[in-house]
Amino acid sequence: MDILAIDQQVLYWLNSMILGKSALIDSLFVFLGVYFIYALPVIMLVLWFKYPARRVPLALAFGACLISWFLITKTLVPNFIWFRERPDLGLIGLKEVFFHRPSYSFPSDHATALFALTFGLYAYGWRKAGNWFLVYSLLILIPRVVIGVHFPLDILGGMFSALLGVGIVYLGRAWLAEKVIKPIEKILKKVRLA
Repeated sequence: MDILAIDQQVLYWLNSMILGKSALIDSLFVFLGVYFIYALPVIMLVLWFKYPARRVPLALAFGACLISWFLITKTLVPNFIWFRERPDLGLIGLKEVFFHRPSYSFPSDHATALFALTFGLYAYGWRKAGNWFLVYSLLILIPRVVIGVHFPLDILGGMFSALLGVGIVYLGRAWLAEKVIKPIEKILKKVRLA
């Protein structure tokens, strides 16, 4: 059996095992997989204002998120490496509890952004926040597979894109901290946003 068949089997197994048995469970998975991501800007702002001594690691992780997401996941992979459509649940006989517009599926945008922030926080020395982000990420990403927005391999692809972005930023972290983050922080302090 090839990797794509296994990928589809895992999606099929998770979807049929969890969904369609309780409207409450279905709604919970839709909430976590679709709407819980919208807490991310609030979480980032709370961390920025509550932990001023951790702003550089937070900003580096955010930079890794942007590079991973825009450069690798949105541009490089679907346009030049591999375009994969989202799962067609009706075609494989699964319950659809949320309609997602047809677009590329691999790698997952959500997985890329969340794992870039998670791995970035680990790489730049803020382990406790990284642990919490890992839990937050899994609470979003597992339901995205269960509700059929992504195949499991899409999540792993997002993880790999995130690692690449974190690695790129890690190589330039000293320069970025000194020449980009600290000047931006000075400007933000002048307007009382830091």
